Amino acid sequence: MNMRKLVLCGLVSGLVGCGGGSDSGGNEGGASVTNLSGKVIDGYVIGATVYLDVNFNNQLDNNEPRVVTQEQGDFNLEVPPVYRECSKYVPIVVDVPQGAIDTDFPDTPIEEAYTMVIAPKYAQSTDSDLYNLTPLTSVVWNEVEKELYENVSTELSCESILQEQELREDIAQRLAEQEVRIARRYNITVEELYGDYIDSGNNEVHQIAQDIVPGLQKSYSDTRQLHSQYPQANLAWVEYFLGKWDSSNNSYDNAWYRYQFVQMSNGNFESQTNEMSNDLTTVIGLYDKSSMMTTVRDGVNIEQVVSMGKGTNQYDCSVSEWLETTVQLSSGVRNTVYGNVGDWSDCSNTVLANSYTTQALVTKDYLGQDLISYSEHTYEPGNDSGFSHLVGVTDTVVASDLTPVRSAVNTDFYSEESHGADFWNRTKNEFGDDPSQIMTSHTSDGKWKRIINYKNGTHKTECGASEADLSEANCLN
Repeated sequence: MNMRKLVLCGLVSGLVGCGGGSDSGGNEGGASVTNLSGKVIDGYVIGATVYLDVNFNNQLDNNEPRVVTQEQGDFNLEVPPVYRECSKYVPIVVDVPQGAIDTDFPDTPIEEAYTMVIAPKYAQSTDSDLYNLTPLTSVVWNEVEKELYENVSTELSCESILQEQELREDIAQRLAEQEVRIARRYNITVEELYGDYIDSGNNEVHQIAQDIVPGLQKSYSDTRQLHSQYPQANLAWVEYFLGKWDSSNNSYDNAWYRYQFVQMSNGNFESQTNEMSNDLTTVIGLYDKSSMMTTVRDGVNIEQVVSMGKGTNQYDCSVSEWLETTVQLSSGVRNTVYGNVGDWSDCSNTVLANSYTTQALVTKDYLGQDLISYSEHTYEPGNDSGFSHLVGVTDTVVASDLTPVRSAVNTDFYSEESHGADFWNRTKNEFGDDPSQIMTSHTSDGKWKRIINYKNGTHKTECGASEADLSEANCLN
């Protein structure tokens, strides 16, 4: 199929009384039908044929319901009772023929025919009757269909897909997780990406949607392969993203990147970001890499973290050991060595040493599993925190060694005591339904920040010189 920058949006299903005068095929009289309504947008496309592909052959057969798009690209596909259940499990195909009209170019009929596929409802992330579909969903459908062919033992049909509940649920979960990652990466909602960009006039979101399409199939395909490679992993995914639209504070170039993350059930993880060629087939170079090994013993959580990121000439490397008690009011230290290295092997073999170690005194307050308060006082090499004897003791440290840290610092969020540290920061978290998290922090250099995370994956950042002064506008100064 030739995938164009086509958008199909606003698909809605409902039961209506069956009547005459419809131009849909395969209808049966005397019973209710299911209406599937929406739009075809590449500009609005008039004269495209929309049909339910009951047998997955990407061809319009005589028995398959069909309809032709009207003004504003609207369609209302009437599905007869015999296919009502199937409409949830089979794709909808849009054939755009020669001569169809794209309202962006109303005086130039479309010269080259092309096809678009709308994924079945189970492969959508929304449970609403009304939802929007765009190239994001349609392009990924190629990979979903490939997975179906590989895992369904019989020919693809409504009946065979209906029997594969576990497979459908796996596909739906992967797609939903991918869409949340898109929202977090680009700080735009899935609803915006899948929306009617002509009606909303949101040209920036439309441009993002067009730009990131090439990475969607690869993200889904590589994630599926990663799941097969690490079947026991607690989390595993691959994300191809375009650096210029990234919403984090990373200084990515206007290039494609491939991010891979694998975390096992014990908390150990490894992540890696590579810069990619524009066709996403060749690794240009390593951008960053991190790993963490964690163990718990004698009331102490021990995390050994290695991180490496692209620097000016070499890679910037940090090797840390986190030692903290495993109680609700936790305390501990983080010991870190920084340096410049040529490769991952050099970084991961860096050894902590007292004379070169930066040490942070850390306190964490938990409410159940939620971290509600955090303080960190950082002491550069040569500035003794009073706990320098807790460097390189991962094999022998016990909880009683770390408990005194909490008494050495003021853990109150609003405190500005430094306790002799070169730098400090204090953070508080509030958790709820939506926003799902509000994280407020302030630091020894007088800067305040609030990050608000929403359950749809988007976020908002506010900055200021005080808590009362926090606003998005201040982050631009």
